[in-house]
Amino acid sequence: MPHALEQCKANPNEWNTSMLKAPCNDPAYCCFSCFCAPCVTYMHRNEIIADGPYICCLGMCPCCTMELPKIPCLCCEICCCIGLAASANRIHVMNAFSIKPDPCDEYIICCSNIMQCLAICARIFCDPEIADVMENIADILFCIVLSCMQTQTNYEIKNNPRAHGEWPKFQGAMR
Repeated sequence: MPHALEQCKANPNEWNTSMLKAPCNDPAYCCFSCFCAPCVTYMHRNEIIADGPYICCLGMCPCCTMELPKIPCLCCEICCCIGLAASANRIHVMNAFSIKPDPCDEYIICCSNIMQCLAICARIFCDPEIADVMENIADILFCIVLSCMQTQTNYEIKNNPRAHGEWPKFQGAMR
């Protein structure tokens, strides 16, 4: 099964702002997203599914594509897998508006993922104090990248002429 972003690479449209520029384009929302990331992810998903069916991670993971009750399942998804939940929201917007991934965005996300891997390696092979520092750096970087990702997605909804300020509704599991 190809990665969800691979399917977006042929899309013709670009983001109205890159993840790198999103904090400058909407600094208040970026701060809100950084300090209240679960709330922002929940708000985005709630807008996407509206009265429709709740499917974990918008069906991105084939392990759980059955309809479940939105409450408490959405809360559990966001608390346990916030990165995946926010990515699912972002990819849903990319699919809905035929937006191709920005290579810089992919590098930023990859950098955050590599930092998480390095923190795990430090926990295994290094002094506990060094491992703690690495883990803290990785967590801070994750929070920053997540807030930029969510700000970019929200900015797109507010500024894409095809969106008319409305979130695209979820019709079924992502393919």
